Amino acid sequence: MDKVKLHILAALVLSSAVCGLADPAGNKVEARHVIGLENVKRNSFGKLTIRDGVLHFQAGAMNAKVPMASIEDISVGTETTQGGGKAGTAAKTAAIAAPYDSGAALSVLLRTNVDVLTVSYRESGGGLHYVILALPKGQGEQQRVQLISAGAHVSAPSGRELKERKPAAPEAQKTKSQKLAAASIQIEPVDAGDVRIPAEFRAAVYEFLIIRARESGTFQQVLRSGDRAAADVRDLVTLRTTVEKFQEGSQMKREMTTVLGATKVDVSASVTDREGRVLLDRRVQGKVRFFGENLGVTNDLAKHIAKLQRQE
Repeated sequence: MDKVKLHILAALVLSSAVCGLADPAGNKVEARHVIGLENVKRNSFGKLTIRDGVLHFQAGAMNAKVPMASIEDISVGTETTQGGGKAGTAAKTAAIAAPYDSGAALSVLLRTNVDVLTVSYRESGGGLHYVILALPKGQGEQQRVQLISAGAHVSAPSGRELKERKPAAPEAQKTKSQKLAAASIQIEPVDAGDVRIPAEFRAAVYEFLIIRARESGTFQQVLRSGDRAAADVRDLVTLRTTVEKFQEGSQMKREMTTVLGATKVDVSASVTDREGRVLLDRRVQGKVRFFGENLGVTNDLAKHIAKLQRQE
């Protein structure tokens, strides 16, 4: 029983350091890079700074910059995440081994709410990027206001909506799925359709799709939406995804019961060539069943879609 008390005490200490505290001077805030900054590893902890018309993120030797003039939209959401970094993971392992009631209590203590800041911007070549950062609770809206004051553009007043500026999809010709033999693929933003889904989930699916398509080795080139270089690529296909169903679960419920609280997202994924012929048309589901943040469902979904591309 003493060990259980020690574990719980350790969890209380760890939970206070999940994402850090805002800098007293107000010009820096500690954050976790979820995805989107190509020069920074995913889930790296670092400092977010807004100065001289640029969003800076520094994580040790890794750093990235996003000019305010390139930002198209900003949204703020919330997420439940694990506290304490590697120590938190070790404590979670201890919770699994602990008696049921005490282990569940420890898992609860390791949970904390964070703000999720999602920024969309265009690189110099026109390619669409999303950056997702986890910030201490209450910092999301403050950073959004600072970004706008520094010159960033937004298309919505506030909240979790994020509207993409994307080209309209061509009228697809309904044909039998054909083999994907193209050398290049362009990834378009996720269309929410008629489903209410937080901006960070759609943004994360888009970024993970690009990562998985590149890792698959199926294509020589993987281009982002809006990349002007696509106009000169003859052998190009385009991937479009539309959300069909979304269920935002609870990480706490997953870890306490192992059967409840799953996060699920269903999308229809289609790949078309330049003439609008359908080469792939599937419905795919991503899930987070047990451990892991809700946003982890987006990586699971991207894996399934990449696997489909390799099989076709």
